[in-house]
Amino acid sequence: MSRNRKILLLGVDGLIPELVERFCAEGVLPNIQRLRDEGGSTRLLPYISTWGDTNFVSFLTGQAPGTSWVGQRLPPRGTGHLLELMRAAGQRAALVHFPESLVPAGERDLCFAPFWSGSGPAPMELAPACLHSTDLDRWTSTPSSEALGWPPTGTLAHHQKHNRFAIERTDDGFVALIPAHRGKPVPVTLRLDGERLRLQLARAEASLGIGEWSDWLPLADEHALEGKPAAVRFKLLDLDVANGKIDLLQSQITAPEGSSGRPGLARRLVERHGPFISKWAVSADPDTRYFETSFEEGRYQLEWLVDSALTLLGDEGFSLFATVFRLNDETHHTCLAQCDPESKFYTASDHARYLEVIRHSYRILDAAVGRALAGCDDDTTLVLASDHGDVPNSHLCDIHRRLAEFDLCTIDGEGKPDVATSQAFLKDERGGLEIFVNRDLVPAAEIDRVQTRILKALTTWYVDTPDGERNVVALALKKQDASPLGYWGERMGDVLFAYAPGFVWGTNLRGDTVAELVTPGANHGPQVPTASTGFASNHGVAFFHGAGIRPGVELAFDTARGIQRMDSAGATFARLLGLSTDSLEGKVLEGMLEPARRNRG
Repeated sequence: MSRNRKILLLGVDGLIPELVERFCAEGVLPNIQRLRDEGGSTRLLPYISTWGDTNFVSFLTGQAPGTSWVGQRLPPRGTGHLLELMRAAGQRAALVHFPESLVPAGERDLCFAPFWSGSGPAPMELAPACLHSTDLDRWTSTPSSEALGWPPTGTLAHHQKHNRFAIERTDDGFVALIPAHRGKPVPVTLRLDGERLRLQLARAEASLGIGEWSDWLPLADEHALEGKPAAVRFKLLDLDVANGKIDLLQSQITAPEGSSGRPGLARRLVERHGPFISKWAVSADPDTRYFETSFEEGRYQLEWLVDSALTLLGDEGFSLFATVFRLNDETHHTCLAQCDPESKFYTASDHARYLEVIRHSYRILDAAVGRALAGCDDDTTLVLASDHGDVPNSHLCDIHRRLAEFDLCTIDGEGKPDVATSQAFLKDERGGLEIFVNRDLVPAAEIDRVQTRILKALTTWYVDTPDGERNVVALALKKQDASPLGYWGERMGDVLFAYAPGFVWGTNLRGDTVAELVTPGANHGPQVPTASTGFASNHGVAFFHGAGIRPGVELAFDTARGIQRMDSAGATFARLLGLSTDSLEGKVLEGMLEPARRNRG
C-alpha cells in the first residue's frame, strides 16, 4: 500500500441517480461517464431524515445515525468514527464547505467555511450577496401563504432570497451601499460613462459593460469590514443610460480564515485561489430575474473547491478532502416539480425549460469533475457522491398540530409548540422526524402509553386527494424498535417516523394540519428514503475512481441482492486509507475495490 493514499470527496447536495443516467445517455456528462466507465458506482439509500446533515455525517464517519448523529451543529465525539481513526493514525482531514454537524477530529486538520444553520449570518460572512437596483419595483413579489422546511418557518424548499437593495441618486451619480452585518454600510460610488458604468470602492475602481464582471476589489483601510482583509466583485446586470436605471450584482464578502482553526493555511488558500463564496446572489430559478448568475457564481465556487482540494492533497500533506456543493439541489427544489410528469405542477409545455436549468447545473458539476480528474495523482481516489435525491412535493404537514389533535402537544396562537406544557414535541436540531416524550411531564411508567398514542396519531393520519385517500406517514416506529433503521441510543427521539412521498414539513396561514400545496417545489428530508417517481428518487449515488478502485463496476442495488447505505462510504474510505473498520458500522463496498484492497482493516 502506498503511504500517500489520498481521497478527494466531491460531495453533492441532492444529486439524483435517474438524472445522472438521463444526462449521461444524452452525452452531456462526459467526465461523470468516465467515472462510471473507469471506476465503481452504486446507489446509496439515505437514512431518515433524508437530508444532508444526517447523511453526510453517516457518509463520512462510516457509522449509522444511532452512533454518530448527535444533531445539527453537534459533531460526534468518541465514537471511533473515520476522522478519529485518521487522527490516531497521523492522517489529516480537510473539511471545506461541509456540514457543521461534523468537524475534523484533530488540531492539525482543517475546517474551512462550514455550512451555517444558526440564527443570523455566518461568522465568516461580512456582507451578504446582494442585488442593487435603481428600480426595486422590478422585483414585485407575492407574499407566500405557506412556509416549508424544518423547522417549518422558512422557505428552504423554494430557495427564495430577500437580498435586494436600492441604488440612490447623488448630485454627481449614484451610490450603492454594501450592507455590512457588523458595522457601517460600505459605499460604492457609481457613475455613467457612455454605455459603461464606473465603480469606485475606496481606492479601487472598475469599469463595466452589461454582462461583465469586475475583478475582485479589495476592501481596505477605512472600508475594511471588521478590520479583516476581504474583497468583493460586481457584475453589471442591466444599464439604461437614458433613464438612469441600473441593476448591479454584488458578491458575498467573507473572511473565513479566522474561524478555520488553521488561519495561516486558510489564508494561503485564499491568496492562491481567490476569495471564497459560500452563497450566490440569485436563486437558480428560471422564473427569477438574472437567475443565470447563479450558474456563474456556482461555477466559481466549485472550481475554487476543486483547486483547493488539489492544493491540500498535493501540497499540504492531507489524506482526505471533503466538501459539499449545493447548486444541483437548488435546481431540484426550484425546477423538479415542473418537469417531473408525476408532479401536480407538471405541464408538458414547461418541461423542457425547467429541465434545462437542472441539466445546466449537472454540466457545471461535470466540468468540475474533469478538472479534478486532470489534477489527481496516481495515489488519489476521486469520489463523487450525493446524500440523497429529490421528489416533487404535493402536501404540507404540520406535525405539532397533528399531535395537538391527540392532546399530546400544546400550541400557541401562532401554531408553535409550547414544549413546557406538551407531552410530546420535536427538536429543531434532530431533523424533524423524531418525536420526544417530555419526561418532565410524563412519568416513566407512562412513556410507553404516550409512545403508543403518538403512533396512533401518525398511523391514522390520512388525506383525501383526487386519486383517493392517501396516508400522510409512510412508517412510524417506537424508539425500541428503530434499530433496523440505524437508530438507537439516548439521543434519539421516542418515536421515529417518515412522511409518505410528496409530503413535506410546513405551515400555512390557514393553520391546516395537512393541506395541498399551492406553490411548486421538491423535497427530500421528510419523506421516506425510498420515495421515487418514474423520473426521480430520493436515492443517493456514489462514484469511486482512481487508486484502489476496480474499473467498470456497478454494484447492484435491490432488496434481493443488497442495499448499500450511506455509512458504507466511510467504511470504504477507511479500507482505502489502510485503517481498521472495527469501530465502523458501514459495510465496505468490497466489489469496488481492487483485490489487494479487500479483506484488510
